[in-house]
Amino acid sequence: MKKPSSNKPYSADRKPIFRLDKKSFLFLTLCGLALYLSQMHMILTTHLKNGEFLTANYHIMEEDFFHPRLQLLRSRENLDKVVSTGKTQLEKIILLRHWSHEQWSGGNNNFYYPPWDAVEILDLSRSCHNLAFCAQYAIVFLQACQSLGIHARYIDLPGHFVAAVWSDDYNQWVVMDPTADIHYEKDGIPLKGRALCKAYWKNDVQGIYKVDSNGIKTQITRNELFLYRKYSILLRSDQLTHPVNIVHNGVKKTLLHQPNYHDYPHVGPDSLEIRTDVLAWKQPGASEFFTDREMSDDPDDFRHVENQTLIFIAKQDKSKGLVKIKLEAENSPTFKTFQVNIDHKGWIGSNDKVLWKLHPGFNKLFARILTKYGWQCPESAITLFYK
Repeated sequence: MKKPSSNKPYSADRKPIFRLDKKSFLFLTLCGLALYLSQMHMILTTHLKNGEFLTANYHIMEEDFFHPRLQLLRSRENLDKVVSTGKTQLEKIILLRHWSHEQWSGGNNNFYYPPWDAVEILDLSRSCHNLAFCAQYAIVFLQACQSLGIHARYIDLPGHFVAAVWSDDYNQWVVMDPTADIHYEKDGIPLKGRALCKAYWKNDVQGIYKVDSNGIKTQITRNELFLYRKYSILLRSDQLTHPVNIVHNGVKKTLLHQPNYHDYPHVGPDSLEIRTDVLAWKQPGASEFFTDREMSDDPDDFRHVENQTLIFIAKQDKSKGLVKIKLEAENSPTFKTFQVNIDHKGWIGSNDKVLWKLHPGFNKLFARILTKYGWQCPESAITLFYK
């Protein structure tokens, strides 16, 4: 018997079988997804530039910026007028550095060593011709910064003493040398001490300039960074409240104010050793290190961020396009309030909770801290897409 042919045309009771190729299937899937998405509300975070949590293993003990001696320094020396021509925080800091540099000249290594008190140092330089050197320049500069609510710390180098300030403009520490009245920049950005230490050991100083108070930039040589081959920071900048301990001619004591300045240690004839908490940076690839102090190779121990604003999405209502933002201040002892700027419409004061009404498309919110001294701190930002 002859078998039925498999090539017969479809009979009336047979239904055709449709097969989709991969491209068609993908196309239909995407169309379905697009249709689904077009019918729903969504809020997507497309960008977040947030502040940092303080993660240092060591904490810098700062002076109370409202300490009476700091406020006396500010008012007596008219420091508000000193910085009045500065347009940015960094410009004002440079003006303070230059002012400190100009307070006396001819410092040497034969003077009576006063307490770490800018007012006392200035009084002795003016009335007693007690002309101190790099440490006293750094102390006067640092306490002048503190009196205006600027965070600062001491830097101890081999044979030299300078300071660093926290720049809210650049969100980092910046080295300032009031003895030489300079700082360092690369690509227009002021540099921190570890960057100078690294540049020395990497033998890479190309593009690094020293900048004086007139803004004159001079390309440096590697030899000019010789002092930065070993780098350490003092973990205290509160010597008005907690005077430094010293070893004076073999005797341990606290360096306190004396009615007669001749009772202070006499640098030159006397032996003097400062005792305070110091942390040294262990630069990778270096062949010289401080061996008499605690060391760390963790950059976070030296970064010690200040005045950070953290942005959190607390709650969102997609159907109404409403977002509740929670702001937190991190390591900001002189915090006054938050400021927010929504979609570049201008900065306004805010508490730590923001009710944000979104419009279709991209929405941007910027937030920062305003301190009690009027400093505008590093900006954090978030961008949301709303449909």
